[in-house]
Amino acid sequence: MERKRDELLDHDADGIREFDNDLPRWWLYGFYLTIVLSALYLVNYHVLPSSLVGASSIVEEYEEDVRAAQEARATRAPASAPAGLLFALTDPAQLEKGREIFEGQANVCSSCHRPDLGGLIGPDLADDTWIYGCTIGDVIATIRNGAPVRGMLPYGTGNALTDEQLLQVASYVLSKRGTEPPNPKPIDPEREKPCK
Repeated sequence: MERKRDELLDHDADGIREFDNDLPRWWLYGFYLTIVLSALYLVNYHVLPSSLVGASSIVEEYEEDVRAAQEARATRAPASAPAGLLFALTDPAQLEKGREIFEGQANVCSSCHRPDLGGLIGPDLADDTWIYGCTIGDVIATIRNGAPVRGMLPYGTGNALTDEQLLQVASYVLSKRGTEPPNPKPIDPEREKPCK
């Protein structure tokens, strides 16, 4: 018995009746192909230890990414490195790059600390009293992490400056200690402590 096209079925749902037509063959074959490909994908990427098509398995890709992240972390200086691990740069070319970053970069540093480091909104950086410490590690940590309580934004890696630029700016700031700029910002004895 051959079925007729567009033959209505006997049942209805809320007055809606449906035709009893076969699915188009192109759609049916595409559906079967999708099922086969998904099974192959599942076996290839989730069951086999390595991929059949030469690509890395998901586990291998994950392990490779973890290794790369650990290597990157190992080569980066810690946010608050002890003074013995980092040394201030003394090369005039590096200090000049630090000055350019301090005074340039949309005047981010010099707008609060003045170009001569005498202090304006931010504290005087040329004297021997500091809020967050005066070692190279302390200065880098302050620039990298900022001082949100005092209104200083973080400028570390991922925000504005690379690790190399952080070291250059911190070295420049430390090289200007004791330069006595004119009309420096007064010392805040409650917050600023003498460096030792």
